[in-house]
Amino acid sequence: MTTVEVSIRDKIDAARRGESKYHDDILAYLRHFKRLVLRGGGNFGREFAGSLLALNLDRDALVFWDVRAEALGEIHGIPVAQPFSQDYDRDGTLIINCIPNGSLSGSVGEADFSARGYSHYLSGMALFEALLCSMSRETGFDASVCLNTTFCNWCSCKRLISLLQNDCAPAANSPARAPLTLGVASFVLNQKCTLQCTHCGQYINHYRSEERINFPLARVTTDIDRMFSAVDAIGYVSLIGGEPFLHPQLTDIVDHILHKPNFGVIGITTNGICEMSEATLQRLKNGKTRIIFSDYTGALDEKQRRLFALNVQKVAAAGIHHTVGQPLWSTPEPLLPRALPDDAVRALKQSCHSTDTCKTIQNGVYYPCTTTAGIGSHHLADLATDWVRIDETHSADELRQRIQALDAAPWFESCRRCGSDSVLLRQPGEQGVGQRYIHIGQR
Repeated sequence: MTTVEVSIRDKIDAARRGESKYHDDILAYLRHFKRLVLRGGGNFGREFAGSLLALNLDRDALVFWDVRAEALGEIHGIPVAQPFSQDYDRDGTLIINCIPNGSLSGSVGEADFSARGYSHYLSGMALFEALLCSMSRETGFDASVCLNTTFCNWCSCKRLISLLQNDCAPAANSPARAPLTLGVASFVLNQKCTLQCTHCGQYINHYRSEERINFPLARVTTDIDRMFSAVDAIGYVSLIGGEPFLHPQLTDIVDHILHKPNFGVIGITTNGICEMSEATLQRLKNGKTRIIFSDYTGALDEKQRRLFALNVQKVAAAGIHHTVGQPLWSTPEPLLPRALPDDAVRALKQSCHSTDTCKTIQNGVYYPCTTTAGIGSHHLADLATDWVRIDETHSADELRQRIQALDAAPWFESCRRCGSDSVLLRQPGEQGVGQRYIHIGQR
């Protein structure tokens, strides 16, 4: 990475946290490239491209790369091509990753381009925060901005957590207390679902029948209380399953979170193939919560598609903040052990995006990433040093210290079950049990 690229990344990072003085420098950097490749033409890529055009970037310099190129055709008059189907001048091309979450959003995506000679690479989400977000250090955090900006990614948003920390966690700046802020924390409400997605990142198909449960309300609220007392702030509180709307006390859980002073926004991720009662929806209209519809209807039958459309319509009619989008999926880890040397697992941990965006609290356990959560919740191995059992800590400070020590570890033993080849899927939500993961349910 050149000195110029280090400098621009530092400026983007400062701008993401609310500094406004680098706006012109960042735009000038973008404009000096002859070709801007936008990787990913989903909701975020579409909106981000429109914003770049509004900033007077040259439309002819832009091109999308997306595996759905044939179906997408063009976006805002910008052509969409298959990834790597064109051979551009490496020095004059900047790759902007417009896949805001998932395995291709972090270092894995960057490594794919680097291996093919494209060394100029930036995150589209980082650029959005740096150039386009209306919140600033002067305005402070405003949940309505996050809720009304429907295409950005709360999971990796540095501006959200930076401004929230300034507003509600002054103790984090105390030299006697090392800060602990989580950009996102996912609270798993259940291990049951209305679908059977082959490549589910929670491996729902492979829980035993007695494990396919809703966690008791007392368990979930205890986890919430303990975590919120241990951290300075959580930017995005993600409620996931399974399928969260199968939990009979979902609204009680949301109400419990709403009483906490140190969080930004709540997102409930749903497949939309479930019952959404009017009473439930009315209680979710609170100015802090978004319902996030993951659209898998391309892999579902007509009855399921109708139910999905009905639920989106009901949520919209209730006036609840919501988004509808088709996620980009890649095959999750099979969670099989690999004979990796310590240097290799250290490198995996250092380059891992999941440890920032996929912290998971599930059934009384804090997991630092999705791989540890998969191993622990499916009882694939006893790697107790890779997670924290919340009930084994006796105070907020002890839980805080255990989380900080775990997150700072050079690697997890679980890393030896990570980093295998992953394949980008053309269609998310394919139904059925995959042989790639069959061993998980045979423990």
